[in-house]
Amino acid sequence: MKETQMEPSTKFTEDQVRQRAFELWKKRGCPEGYAAEFWRQAERELKGEGSASDISKSVSAYAASAKSGSGSDGPG
Repeated sequence: MKETQMEPSTKFTEDQVRQRAFELWKKRGCPEGYAAEFWRQAERELKGEGSASDISKSVSAYAASAKSGSGSDGPG
């Protein structure tokens, strides 16, 4: 008989993910346009796969480009 391996339980509720994503968003200064990234980061953290510093890299890169004036949201 073939033995099956059980994967570790990574069950968490949507409310837990939402709460962690909100915490990450607040910690990073409430940047707009990053809901999906914060959600994925919260899921990774709850699964034990990542840290809060993972999302800071993408948010920091966005903030730098937004301040550079290279966007299309202002006079050029």
